[in-house]
Amino acid sequence: MPDIILWNSIAHRRRSPSDTFLENGLGILKTYVEKQGYQVQIIDWACNEYWEEMTPKSLLRVNRYLSALLLSSNRRNRILISLVLPFFLLTQTIVTMIQKRTLNIMLRKLAESIRDSRCNIVGIKVWYGEAYQTAKALANWIHILAPEILIVAGGPHASIYREAVLEDNAFDIAVIGEGEKALAALVALDRRSISKNDLLKKVAQAALAGKLKNIIYKDGNKTITAPVEKADANHKVIPTYENMEGKTRIHVLVDALGCPWGKCNFCVHSCIYPDYTVKAPESVVDEIEAMIQKDIGFFRFAGSTSSLDHVCDIARSIEKRELKIIYSMFARSEVCASDDVQYRKVVDAYRLLIRTGLRAVFIGGETGDEQILDSVMGKGVTLDDIKATIRAMREASDKERIHLDIGLSLIYPSPTKRITTLEKLRSLNLGLVNETQPDSVLINPPAPFPGTAWFNNSEQYGFELDNNFTREMLNYEYVLYKPPFLWPDIDVKLDGMTFRQILGECQIHRKTIEERGFVTEVTDEHFLMMRATGYNGKQGSIEFKQNALLDILSCDYRWINEIQEKINHMSKMQAQQNMR
Repeated sequence: MPDIILWNSIAHRRRSPSDTFLENGLGILKTYVEKQGYQVQIIDWACNEYWEEMTPKSLLRVNRYLSALLLSSNRRNRILISLVLPFFLLTQTIVTMIQKRTLNIMLRKLAESIRDSRCNIVGIKVWYGEAYQTAKALANWIHILAPEILIVAGGPHASIYREAVLEDNAFDIAVIGEGEKALAALVALDRRSISKNDLLKKVAQAALAGKLKNIIYKDGNKTITAPVEKADANHKVIPTYENMEGKTRIHVLVDALGCPWGKCNFCVHSCIYPDYTVKAPESVVDEIEAMIQKDIGFFRFAGSTSSLDHVCDIARSIEKRELKIIYSMFARSEVCASDDVQYRKVVDAYRLLIRTGLRAVFIGGETGDEQILDSVMGKGVTLDDIKATIRAMREASDKERIHLDIGLSLIYPSPTKRITTLEKLRSLNLGLVNETQPDSVLINPPAPFPGTAWFNNSEQYGFELDNNFTREMLNYEYVLYKPPFLWPDIDVKLDGMTFRQILGECQIHRKTIEERGFVTEVTDEHFLMMRATGYNGKQGSIEFKQNALLDILSCDYRWINEIQEKINHMSKMQAQQNMR
């Protein structure tokens, strides 16, 4: 009998080819809690089997045919689009109804299985949008079928939205920040409790005494947040992966927690991790070697923007041990990168990273307007820093004769503080894209997440937030391929624009950038997947994106599954290069 069951929540349909990456977060929790002497069971539905079980096979061909017509039709062919779109929306509606009904049946069966396991604690990793609604649906089934089970919500979503996660009474407790110690403590308290109410009393007592941290719990009608313990990346254990069936063999490495800058006005990382801590380079490489032994040769560094010095220390350790791996990472523009001495340092650093397997980076540009970058974004770097950093990456790539894919992210429409106009912002954004020539441009709408300056000082940045905004954001499903008129509106405005108008502006800007010949919305992990499976150059990026979008729209995941098989083979082959 497990002491705790951990479940990874999912939506009724896939969102991305990377949905099935190995679940390192739950793996870390399992390993840590088991080291304390307890039994942990992971139930991970983010794999091929469960999405295929929810998909109505009889409608796949029709759905794929209509999706292909819409994607392949010229944007100006309004007649074809107007004829196909109603049938497409009808099949989408039918597919969604069947998927949701099937998912609900699966959730009830899971709740029954959890009840029969006689386990007293269930931890749910909650995500945004429909996956969050699915998590609540499972919790409600457990409340009905096994009311004595304690239900704990965790994951980044819980850490961002905090007290709001407990508002619906679906979850008994939320874990915020690092959850390893909190979960182990909950299991220890459960072993000394005679009922759920007794356990909840002991939880409150331990939290008040300062013995249980990183949790949010209820005391009657009051929601109480216990102190949050300072996180330390060095405390992260190497995760255990027991079952990789239906998963993509790309391991996410926790090389750092937090951000060395941590002052961006829009970013939640500093809200979750106020302090920046790095994992010892030798420990990171020990983890890489442990994964190589499991036939995993592809990695993604999880640090939100790990310092260049730190990742170079890791790279030197990789080089010293003569490991052959492939990896991607987030990158931050280097301060004073346009200075000759600093520029040469950045070039040399990226040459080292590329030699040790770096193949893709994601870098936050946010805007092409210098004033907005400073006073609205709070980036702590200049446009010259961004441009010079990307230029240094390109030079390093050229000198090593190995292509490095660069994804540049922008936030649009941005708050303006009346400094400029959206028209000027669009023009400056295009100027930044034209000058840096990224392999992909990611356009994100602005979001004032709880805890950020954009949220805490929303009026100063031109946001109007309704009292229900946080609750709506918890449940909001952001799906890239939907036209704006199909998106639910929520109670947020920016400089007088409604949410749908914000999304419409974002989509128009994205299309403008695409019309200039740039690929959009391809992330660093997607670059890892596509390059390893033979999709090369700009045309390869376009084909990969189109094929992925067709699968996601139609819910016919045959192509994505084939890509997964190929990447898994390549990951194994990469790992085995280290065993000769």
